[in-house]
Amino acid sequence: MAEVREGLPVAILPAVPESAASRRGFVAAAVGLFALLAQLPILNRGAVPLDEGQLLVIAERILAGEVLYRDVYTGIFPGIYYLTAMLLDLLGEDVLVTRWAAAVVNAAIAAGLWLVGARAMRPGWALLAPALYVALVPFAYPALTMFNYSPLALVFAIWALFFLLRYLETARLADAAIAGLLLGACGLVKQNFGAFASLALALGYLWGRRGAAPVARRSALGGLLPIVACALLPALLAALGLAAAGAFGAFLQDTLLGIGDSQLEAFNDPIPPIFGPHPQDDGRFVFAYTPSSLYAYLVLGEELFGLEMSPGIRSTAIRLAYGGALATLLGGLWLLVADRCPLPKRRRAAGCVVCFAGLLFLGIFPSAIWSHLAYVLAPLLLLFALLAERSAAWLSRFGQTTERCFAGALGVLCVGALAVGAQVSLDLRRWYPEPLGLERGSLYVSHDQRALLAGAARFLASCSQPGQPVFVAPDMPLVYFLAERRNPTPYDLVIPGAIDEALIVRRLDDSGTECIVYNPKMYLQFAAFDELFPEVAAHLTSEYRRETVIQGESTAWWGLVRQRTRQSPVPRTPAPRTRGS
Repeated sequence: MAEVREGLPVAILPAVPESAASRRGFVAAAVGLFALLAQLPILNRGAVPLDEGQLLVIAERILAGEVLYRDVYTGIFPGIYYLTAMLLDLLGEDVLVTRWAAAVVNAAIAAGLWLVGARAMRPGWALLAPALYVALVPFAYPALTMFNYSPLALVFAIWALFFLLRYLETARLADAAIAGLLLGACGLVKQNFGAFASLALALGYLWGRRGAAPVARRSALGGLLPIVACALLPALLAALGLAAAGAFGAFLQDTLLGIGDSQLEAFNDPIPPIFGPHPQDDGRFVFAYTPSSLYAYLVLGEELFGLEMSPGIRSTAIRLAYGGALATLLGGLWLLVADRCPLPKRRRAAGCVVCFAGLLFLGIFPSAIWSHLAYVLAPLLLLFALLAERSAAWLSRFGQTTERCFAGALGVLCVGALAVGAQVSLDLRRWYPEPLGLERGSLYVSHDQRALLAGAARFLASCSQPGQPVFVAPDMPLVYFLAERRNPTPYDLVIPGAIDEALIVRRLDDSGTECIVYNPKMYLQFAAFDELFPEVAAHLTSEYRRETVIQGESTAWWGLVRQRTRQSPVPRTPAPRTRGS
């Protein structure tokens, strides 16, 4: 019979070394390995022309010698782009490289959740959050299976929290320094996550230093100083590098001054009604707020465990996802004032977790769509596990049987979530069965994706040479990367906002761009292309003609060529590559 200690059977944990530190490290490694292996079935499935394409194209432009912000527009901090460029340079220019990077990030998030949880709750309960996160990855497809700045920033933040907890326990300056460096890395990847994580760690430090914590021997400012200094170091180095490249002014404008208005204008999506009615005939609402895997079942007309994706099930899923997140946050507030854990270390760690989960949740705004909720769920899963563990401890006053029944119910929930994730993974493999067949795209895709992406690459190969300028509009920059063609403008038109349309038109003319792949069906979340980019749309209409239709199953892209010629163009030498030219 399995020994029962601290609320969950010890037998569910593997045999581990004796010391607490080595035991935690061993279990963290096992959790990370399990998370990595669980992702293998869907690692190379499907393509994400928008987000994934934008990252790959910008990284490729950096490798070609262009300077971020000066030559290439993005509203996000530079960390992920330069990291992706380094990965492509070391491992080869293929989409699969970033898929492996995403899998490693998810594994590191799962391991970090275990390490933080093991300091705030009993070890068996600390497995709950990483297990639910592993189940979330396929359920949230494709948000967490592609390399993206939000999960990357989050993994840095979670590990910074882990080292902060170690610092509170030991007062070692090395732990404070590592926490600061990780916090700085988080900010370099995504600015709002960096700001929220910084505030969360500062509040967590002030909360955790109370009482007999080792760091209480230092003043509040003196204890924070090494974290702050090390957090600022990466930012200082990045600022010096951008200034040396002549991009610091554009960096400030694009990522700090201009992004607020453009984000609020393009992404002003509130949290959906938790109790009120959901619109049934609003395709944008359904697309934006339905959990993405369920949306796929809805579009394909397939069932999950025999359940058809009816409007009622879809609304229930939305209410559970958003309502569960908000209820967990409210539970965290209760925990701050009512935690009765007899171990001071765990109480301190619990307070830090509450601050962390609450502030990182704000990263969902201004666009509280499903994919953005998925990006902030990992800290909430940790808080959920903490609340479950404290609830089990409270139930123990009614007898061990009651506590074990509660723990068993949570175990069933966890196994059920993993089963759903496994089934979704199997269905994703079935939905994306065909090799893309392009040198830089070692992916398996749907017939629709293969027809569009491979068709676009063939069209560009027919009217341009490798390295020549082409233009792809509006929301499938992955075509640039797969076709090995360059964008002569700073913009990929993925996100409406601070776009200089006159500059796009001028660059298309100055570079002699002859070929354009155009998607007349704008991304469902946005208005029509000619409403968002009227000057560019007018230029495409007046200067280009439709040469071919690249036909998929769900939509069609157009292959456009300049009206004056169709023979092997030789583009003019482009103007110097600066944003204003």
